[in-house]
Amino acid sequence: MADAVGTAVWVPHENVVWKKATVVQKLSETSVQVRFVEDEDAYDREIGTTKTFDVREIAKLAGEVSATAMPICNSFEKLGVDDMCTLNHLHEPAVLKNLQLRHAQSIPYTYTGQICIAVNPYKWLDLYSEGLYPKYLEQPKTSLPPHPFALSSHAYLDMRKHRIEQSILVSGESGAGKTETVKIMMHHLASVSGGGEKGSTVIDQVLKSNPLLEAFGNAKTKRNDNSSRFGKFAQLQFDASGYLIGARCETYLLEKSRVVGQTQGERNYHIFYQVFSLASELKKSLFLEGNVADYNFVKVGAGSRVDNTDDSVFLQETKDAMDTIGIDDREQHGIFEIVSAILNLGEVEFRKETVEKCSVLSLERVEAVAALLNTAASALQVTLCQRKMTAGGETYMIPLNVDQAADLRDAFAKGMYSHLFDWLVGRINRAICSTKNVASHIGLLDIFGFESFDHNGFEQLCINYANEKLQQKFNSDIFKTVQAEYVEEGIPLDLVTFEDNQPILDLIEGKLGIVDLLNETCLQPKGSDSMFVNKSIDRVRMDPMQFKIVHYAGDVTYDGSHFLDKNKDTLPSDLLELLASSQSSFIRDVFPELSAKETPKTTPGGRGPPKSAPRRQGFLVGNTIAGSFRKQLGELMDQIAKTSTHSGVPGVIAAIRISRAAFPNRLSLKEFTSRFAIICPSKLRTAPPEAMVLGLLQRLLPETTSTKNARFAIGRTKVYFSSGLLQQLEDRRNELLRSFALCLQRNLQMHAARARYRRMRAAILVLQAHLLAYVAGVRARRQFLTLRSGVLGTQARWRGLVQRRAFRVLLVAERERKEAERLRVLAEAEAQTQLERAAKLQAASAKRMAWEDDEDEVPASPRPSYHESLIEKSSHAELLARVGQAEALALEAREAAEGAMALNEYLQKENKELKTKLAQNVHEYADADLKEENDRLKHELMLLQNKVARSEEVSLIAAKVVDSRITFREGRQFVEYKLQIETNSRGTLFVWHRYSTFRNLATTLQTKNGEKIIQDRVAKLNEFLEAATRAEYLQWGIRVDQDTCVYKRRTRSSSGADREDTASTTRDTVSIAGFRASSNSFSDEKDAPRQSFASRFSIKRNKSTV
Repeated sequence: MADAVGTAVWVPHENVVWKKATVVQKLSETSVQVRFVEDEDAYDREIGTTKTFDVREIAKLAGEVSATAMPICNSFEKLGVDDMCTLNHLHEPAVLKNLQLRHAQSIPYTYTGQICIAVNPYKWLDLYSEGLYPKYLEQPKTSLPPHPFALSSHAYLDMRKHRIEQSILVSGESGAGKTETVKIMMHHLASVSGGGEKGSTVIDQVLKSNPLLEAFGNAKTKRNDNSSRFGKFAQLQFDASGYLIGARCETYLLEKSRVVGQTQGERNYHIFYQVFSLASELKKSLFLEGNVADYNFVKVGAGSRVDNTDDSVFLQETKDAMDTIGIDDREQHGIFEIVSAILNLGEVEFRKETVEKCSVLSLERVEAVAALLNTAASALQVTLCQRKMTAGGETYMIPLNVDQAADLRDAFAKGMYSHLFDWLVGRINRAICSTKNVASHIGLLDIFGFESFDHNGFEQLCINYANEKLQQKFNSDIFKTVQAEYVEEGIPLDLVTFEDNQPILDLIEGKLGIVDLLNETCLQPKGSDSMFVNKSIDRVRMDPMQFKIVHYAGDVTYDGSHFLDKNKDTLPSDLLELLASSQSSFIRDVFPELSAKETPKTTPGGRGPPKSAPRRQGFLVGNTIAGSFRKQLGELMDQIAKTSTHSGVPGVIAAIRISRAAFPNRLSLKEFTSRFAIICPSKLRTAPPEAMVLGLLQRLLPETTSTKNARFAIGRTKVYFSSGLLQQLEDRRNELLRSFALCLQRNLQMHAARARYRRMRAAILVLQAHLLAYVAGVRARRQFLTLRSGVLGTQARWRGLVQRRAFRVLLVAERERKEAERLRVLAEAEAQTQLERAAKLQAASAKRMAWEDDEDEVPASPRPSYHESLIEKSSHAELLARVGQAEALALEAREAAEGAMALNEYLQKENKELKTKLAQNVHEYADADLKEENDRLKHELMLLQNKVARSEEVSLIAAKVVDSRITFREGRQFVEYKLQIETNSRGTLFVWHRYSTFRNLATTLQTKNGEKIIQDRVAKLNEFLEAATRAEYLQWGIRVDQDTCVYKRRTRSSSGADREDTASTTRDTVSIAGFRASSNSFSDEKDAPRQSFASRFSIKRNKSTV
């Protein structure tokens, strides 16, 4: 039940109209206590509070059929529903909630059956592109979002198919968008109908008529900046082929009172402001001086600006529309003259002469009005201050007081504008209306919506009267639709009833109704507003001076003041005679009654007394506004009754009341079976839908299935429920779903906990695996390092052993060579000494021989003895022997040195072969003994290498560094070496450093010209190596570590001759492969044959090694 505890319902609220709540307690049959709950809105203080409501009052406000049925909340999606007839619970709160959701998502249109409801978004949406025109014409209505194009397309297709005239009714409050909706549908119909070049001209004229009528019939109000102040019924004319060939427009109830006065915040009609944007010379000829605020009829709204509008721009649009319609320059000038005459007429003021007499105060304004109307200023002045009365064949001039003269002035202004508007409508019809080949038409009714203000007058009565007429038509159409649906579903029609608003119409338009009473009072000489109200009181039994009418949309209280004046729709005869004297042909066109007015004629020949003039009409000429409007509405309803009607917006709640009169809730059989199969017994789930529905209701709600019970009805495709019955089924379903939800929650929580446990367990296993892998990696790394150090140690010890042996042999040979050289030098020196001595002896012999030649003169020296000659010969022979011995020793030393060099080459070759075999043994064999031996050799090699490194350190003093690099492949990896040339006191050193791996090389290659840079480095290095090898440039080389080698430049001896080095050793040392092998050390220092190389040089590990 709707009042069951916990049910979500809607309750009335003074601020938000309807507020969501849940039933807390049922206090009585007609009273419940509810608690306000959150409804997807911002938090408010009332959430959680309780309040007591009268169920009958809520049901009445919500439009429920039952007096005790509360409006139940529906479950809405974010975008609401396209058709509100699909709601399970359809009432006023549901309609408002659905419209609110769609408006929040900028969806302005919603269906309620055949009705299209529009909520004005007050912004232009991209919903009216020409690409949508054919879609709504070709595709079904249900396959596209709600749109006015659906109504216009349905009307056009219905007209083409059945040759039946169509009408689309658009109604709503001021500012709801009625005029824009009509224009949108007119554009759609004009575009889809086509018609070639001629059709384009007609379409342009039809569409251009809208801005022209808006300029003269629209004004700014408090709710709408472009409010239509008249009703319009536009008939689009089509030929037999469906082409648009013309249009015809009828207008109703123009708000003439707006011409002479507006309320604060509103404006007069747009044209009165547009004329001030005319050219200065034209305004001067129209006697328009100053600004808008200087004129009484427009100064109230002069300060009320219309946003994003420019009167000069709209004036140009108005003139363009006149040109399109075919209004020539003469007629346009006449229109502006009448508008200017009305503005100047509002500036005419009166001065009190006596109590019953007045005179014109502003004569210049009267002259301006007379000039614009092309009449005499004196005649206009007299007409404004006096009125003519004829009685008993005599004419009397009755003066007017100030108030009467002002009323006459305003009536004159309203009458001129009303006639101008009627002439403009007729002129548009003459331009766009077709009289030939009209096969059918589609009418679009744009009429004022229902109005109820704090103060309601004559205009509101006429407007609400028109809406009552439309509502009657609407009710009839909806009732017929419901009847057709029930017949189609096979439901008895006697269950459907609805309230008709005919009594209200009889009250207004019937015999002795309000319209007749008003017209009767107007015809009485001393009729007054109070007399009319008193008659209305007697008729409707209301309070004095006010009467209330219970309309379909609500009760409205009317104030009868000024009803008689507003109901008089004629001009005084004096003003008609004044206008008849105008010399302007345009004035006579605007006032057609002037051409029909007869003038007195003389007898033929001009003799005899003239015939008696016809009796002048009284003060009022023509029909009253209420009477004319009643006649127009009757003709309009007759015309609409002959058409197929498509509703735009009116009477949503009334439509709900009618369509849901007997069965407020309905579901399709398919939806019912899918929704309530969960609470059906298993044997009913496979039964036909009808049997399933009947069996379920008999099982769950047996009291509703008794004989002749009308609480539900099963149709051919739908199930209809009376108020509250569907909610009982929903309550049973919700209870079962709640138990299912609890079971699902338990299982979901179990699965979530189990999933968390499995994720944690998997994560722990992953962590353990990573930790074990890390520990195993550390162990493997340690084993590898141990194995590597053993191999390196073995290699180092073996290379050290081989090198030491070679060094010792070489050292001995070098020492012997140097000793032989020393002995040879000593022998040569001794031989030289002996030769010098022999030379001296020979010189002494020669001198002695010279002395012997001069024996006679000089006494001869004593000859050497034989013994002395023998000594000299023996010394010379000994010297020669020693020289020969020294030469033999030198030759022997040279041979020994050559043998040592050959031995050195052999040892190097053996060293390389041994290293290769050792590496192969390490990788190819896994024998335990071999591994143990390798480990031992590696360890010894490492110790030996460390000793050599520590004992052979050389202090390098860098003076100049030149960088060069070379890249080559080592196995699967690219290795780059960097060359540094360092000069110190001992010579020039060439230091090679292992620089980077493939990653740095790839980075270099990615840079600009990276490949060329590496190629240049390789070329430079090759040139250096070739030059060094060719010139025996490098003298010795020592390997500092596995990534660094140091080379020393070959020095010159003191004699300037280069000492010879072993070229093959140097070439092997410089080769690129030698960077990964051991390098031999050489020395050519003299004067220290026994001194070790380590005692003279100290090699220091280069810190820049990578």
